[in-house]
Amino acid sequence: MSRYTPKQIGFMKEALRLARQGWGIVSPNPMVGAVLTKRGQIIAKAWHTGPGRPHAEAAVLNEAGRAAKGSELFVNLEPCNHYGRTGPCSEAIVEAGVSKVYYSVLDPNPVAAGGAAALESAGVEVDEGLLAERAWELNQFFFKWVTTGLPFVILKTAASLDGKIATVTGDSRWISSKSARNFVHDIRAGVDAILVGRNTAFKDDPELSARPWGCRKMHNQPWRVVLDPYLRLDRTLKIFNPELGGPTVICCSEQADKSSKEAVRRLGHTVWEIPKVNSGLLSLPSVIAKLGANGIQSTLIECGATLASSALIEDPVGDLVHIFLAPKFIGGQEAPTMIGGPGLPKLDEIKNLEIIKIGRKGPDIHVMVRPSGAFRPPFSSRPIESTGKDLVDSGERDIK
Repeated sequence: MSRYTPKQIGFMKEALRLARQGWGIVSPNPMVGAVLTKRGQIIAKAWHTGPGRPHAEAAVLNEAGRAAKGSELFVNLEPCNHYGRTGPCSEAIVEAGVSKVYYSVLDPNPVAAGGAAALESAGVEVDEGLLAERAWELNQFFFKWVTTGLPFVILKTAASLDGKIATVTGDSRWISSKSARNFVHDIRAGVDAILVGRNTAFKDDPELSARPWGCRKMHNQPWRVVLDPYLRLDRTLKIFNPELGGPTVICCSEQADKSSKEAVRRLGHTVWEIPKVNSGLLSLPSVIAKLGANGIQSTLIECGATLASSALIEDPVGDLVHIFLAPKFIGGQEAPTMIGGPGLPKLDEIKNLEIIKIGRKGPDIHVMVRPSGAFRPPFSSRPIESTGKDLVDSGERDIK
């Protein structure tokens, strides 16, 4: 039985709903919502709207004004206890006269942590753990990066029911439905970077931009990251278009032509030299580590067959995998499959995946899985299901 009342649970759910409005807006900060209540009624609510702007706690206290005295605060992350671009939320809470603070999870950032202890020492009652699993899920990008220095990695692939990602002639648009593609754009809107291989960049000429809800300029665009070992991609491709917003990073090998590197840099883009692995491909873990070192908290890898093999089998880097299966048969022995590469020779070498969810996106089957080496929640009561955004908001339906 829960130690919390239905009303208290409802207040924290509202705080989480408010926090989600920061999807794709607040990075590198976490998404935080706050609800202030008195005598069982909400008197103010707010959410963090971006770096340099008031934290959710400060915003909700400002909204409530003098009414905050004697109130209870519900917030999905431990209030901060440091001076950054804004003052400590713990001090603001004490000064406002809040009597009790409910927070879901501790802040893992050592710079900002300590708010709960500061509140207790000032005589404010604190309670940790209300809807902790949901709160952890919401900010798992932030939590992984803060605790490991690596971005949370999401992989996405789409195929027909017979596992083909294109026809024998290379035609691949569109295997997945519009509903599935809209869902992916919603993920793009919330991540810091989108990564593809050379073949995908060459064949599909993608923008690698986020266009949520059909509106292109709703937020800062994520980084475009392309693996091009010898820098042979045509500079007229969309990824080199400076009008798209957001930087383009081309990852190449040391053997790439020096003049090509300078040509890409002159276009205003970034070139990273990445070591190769035994297969001759660029080291994907090295790319992910360099992204993390540059402050990227989350990365979406949109896989072709070769990149999927590297990311899922040879050099696994994924924390969550989205697979969309369209109700189509393509056939063809030479048609490319979802995962290429050499493959594993023996079944006992294969690591099982954890199926988190099976649902629908329009006519497509949507399968979410977590690889064995994925970043995992510190809870065991239920699996973490989403990309950081509630699946209900995205129209997820279970298959009956």
